[in-house]
Amino acid sequence: MILLSACSGGDDLQAYVAQVKARPPAPIEPLPVIRPFEPMQYAASELRNPFSQPHPESLQRDAQSKKSTCDVSLPAHEKEFLEQFSLDNLSMSGTMGSGKGLWALIHTQVGEVHRVAVGQYMGLNQGRIEKITPDEVELLEYVPDGKGCWVTRKTQLKLMVAN
Repeated sequence: MILLSACSGGDDLQAYVAQVKARPPAPIEPLPVIRPFEPMQYAASELRNPFSQPHPESLQRDAQSKKSTCDVSLPAHEKEFLEQFSLDNLSMSGTMGSGKGLWALIHTQVGEVHRVAVGQYMGLNQGRIEKITPDEVELLEYVPDGKGCWVTRKTQLKLMVAN
């Protein structure tokens, strides 16, 4: 009896399948409208061909004009130990203070901790320490602008709190 009652449930399934097949099909979305191609006129025919070598005198002229418009020259200083590390590989692990000022404790990727003060340099872009607070070290870096000049940017190295 139990086996016969279990097999009688197949009628409901067949009725449902027949009902689904009797439904009208969903409409097919129309194809997107394709706009005709509009050719564009090449307007740079008077300019230098980008695939040919530039003339040496134009390179010299460009270099001289770039040098004359540069506002920032790199400051000359003796390289410090922390300038061999990228700022991504340095972290601030704390501060120390006295009557003379506040020092930051900088942790390197090799596990060393160094004490730095305002005016010292660190990072690959000649980052000069401008300000030290209990939460961060503020640096002024010199980065290339891609045109042969150097521009300054402010960067912060935040205190890393251990969990």
